[in-house]
Amino acid sequence: MPKKRVLFVTECHNLASGFGTYAKQVLPRLAATGKYELAEFASYGNMDKVGNIDWLYFSNSPTNEQEQQQFDQQHSNHFGFWRFDKTVLAFKPDIVLTYRDPWMDDWIAQSPLRAYFHWIWMPTVDSAPQRRKWLETFSECDALLAYSEFGEKVLREESNNTLNVLGCASPAIDPTLYRPVPNKAEHKRSFGLPPDINIVGTVMRNQKRKLFFELMKAFKLFLDKAPPSVAKKTFLYLHTSYPEAQGWDISEGILENGLASKVLTTYICRHCDKFFVSVFQDAITSCKHCKNRSAVMPNVGTGLSIPDLIKVYNLFDLYVQYAICEGFGMPQVEAAGCGVPIAAVNYSAMADVLKFAKGYPIKVKCFYRELETGAERAHPDNDHLADIIKKHFSLPSHERDRKCLESRRGVMERYNWDKTAKVWEHCIDSHTPINLQGKWDSPPLRLSIPPQRPSHLSPEDLVRWAYESVLQEPKRAYSYEAHELIQSLNLGAHLGAGGANFSADNFWDIINNKFSNKATAEAIRSGQQQMVPEKFIEDAYRRREQCT
Repeated sequence: MPKKRVLFVTECHNLASGFGTYAKQVLPRLAATGKYELAEFASYGNMDKVGNIDWLYFSNSPTNEQEQQQFDQQHSNHFGFWRFDKTVLAFKPDIVLTYRDPWMDDWIAQSPLRAYFHWIWMPTVDSAPQRRKWLETFSECDALLAYSEFGEKVLREESNNTLNVLGCASPAIDPTLYRPVPNKAEHKRSFGLPPDINIVGTVMRNQKRKLFFELMKAFKLFLDKAPPSVAKKTFLYLHTSYPEAQGWDISEGILENGLASKVLTTYICRHCDKFFVSVFQDAITSCKHCKNRSAVMPNVGTGLSIPDLIKVYNLFDLYVQYAICEGFGMPQVEAAGCGVPIAAVNYSAMADVLKFAKGYPIKVKCFYRELETGAERAHPDNDHLADIIKKHFSLPSHERDRKCLESRRGVMERYNWDKTAKVWEHCIDSHTPINLQGKWDSPPLRLSIPPQRPSHLSPEDLVRWAYESVLQEPKRAYSYEAHELIQSLNLGAHLGAGGANFSADNFWDIINNKFSNKATAEAIRSGQQQMVPEKFIEDAYRRREQCT
């Protein structure tokens, strides 16, 4: 039997992000089975930085000015929209795997080639309730996985068990890498830090939902509550990016809370590529190694290698995940794997990690409904976190050592990359294609569209007819997108475009555009039309030939 052709849509396996790390761990394990024709479609991939890998690699990044202009026309292009159909036409996958946020991958449901591949998605479910639009999109998948037990529960309950949820494929750690250092005091000394200080650390991207300001407030409360001898030798370590266009003003938070001498952070030198730890010195400072004023705080594009990040985790005596929600929150598990006890907000996936890592649950002071997502978000209790920090550093040394062992043992038992990859492997191996899935050589569909839209149909009948008869997608005639278009026609305002005027003619333009895309994709798929040669596809196959 021919091998199943599997396309994994990623951010990029060599990216310094949570999604990048996930791909870096799962893809090699799937490749090592030898059972699949495996390909990666990397949203932020750069062909020059790929290295030697055992799978086909399609890059989404533009390589010239003309491509850049097209790329910037639509935000979803950054996640792969503009090249996805060309990629699947070139690779012809049996199965497409995705694992990112709903708004990063929901456009796959609208692909004119959707009927030809089996789609398994592991969306980041970070809170409840889920938007109806997202639940509708999830229903268009053939199967779903979840990042956490919380996510699995939400998907099942909010769909009334109508979604095909197959289980969890949680992120994990390699316990041979994420492990405690033999001597934490000497480890701190090696970074120029006093060996007896206490460090409360966090590793989070600087974005709205990560509560950096509240964390600094809570730490200030701890300093006020703790015995002076404990407060004096306790520091807050923020491993994050700054400045960040949509992030918190870290400098302002430090000044506002009087923490100028109490916040440590990581700096990476753009000149010599070395990193070091320092009291916060604003966005740029002089490198301790080469002395050039070229050291900046880490970001997704300029991050630490895994071995260096592990060194940072091992500086911590307590790890804190302070966020309004989490789809998972990998740094919690990574820190615990290094024997660092964790404290986290007792909500969403953070609650699951806390349970397995035997961590400190931080009380939720209140929940609030977020405007952008319509989901319930948690506002943690700063006083409770301050008390947790105080309590932890008041424990006898043997009790703190016990907490370290419990944290590591708990995450090692639950979060394992081999087990995670096996979940995906099982999903691939057990999939049953339906209808046209995998039948890339099937005869072309007979598509036709009348020159004018029918004028006698109601908005609901017009939309249903367009999806069923013109696009030949009867299931999507009852999708959230179709429902939104019916509402827009009834209101005369496009709900999906900020309330712009919307008429039946505007709707017919949308259908014509969808029809044109589908007809072109069908013509190329069935060999009636040649696809315009694309450099990113040629580069992918050329690179694969060179590696083999």
